[in-house]
Amino acid sequence: MGRRLPKTVTAEDVQKLLKVANRKAPTGIRNYGMMLLMYRAGLRVSEVVDLQCNQVDWKQGQIRVIGKGDKERLVPLEAWVMDALAAWKQVKPKGNHLFCTLEAGQLSRRYINAMLERYSKRAEIEHVNPHALRHTYATELLGDGFNIREVQQVLGHANLTTTMVYTHVNPVELRAKIQSRRTL
Repeated sequence: MGRRLPKTVTAEDVQKLLKVANRKAPTGIRNYGMMLLMYRAGLRVSEVVDLQCNQVDWKQGQIRVIGKGDKERLVPLEAWVMDALAAWKQVKPKGNHLFCTLEAGQLSRRYINAMLERYSKRAEIEHVNPHALRHTYATELLGDGFNIREVQQVLGHANLTTTMVYTHVNPVELRAKIQSRRTL
């Protein structure tokens, strides 16, 4: 049996999901930042909960991620994502973990999964899990013209074949291309 295609989230549903975070409350600011790192940096949920404050390079606009097998990678971030992290930095309690509880304790993967389940219900969309946001990031990068090696690097895949799963054909785009072909 072949490998299943990764589940992705539509841009519209991601927008709905992000809007659910109350960015006037500290937890909403934090949760928004975590969702952005999964969606716009492709972080695994374990990488989000383990991310330390000293892994953020505020000047260069990037984070140093320690992924599977203790492999390090640098992931550049968009300015607006850095702004979201800076907003959390202003209200977060002191502590080493970038994302933490309001008492400075480490968050769990279970918390992030439950938060996304709650947010998905509030946004009235199908349940979004952390890995779907990572898949969406990779798929969008390829759609935006990034090459497979660049996507491999930011995702931290040791083997290119792992990244190749994101080269699946989008059936909606394929249908539109075929249906818009010139006629004879």
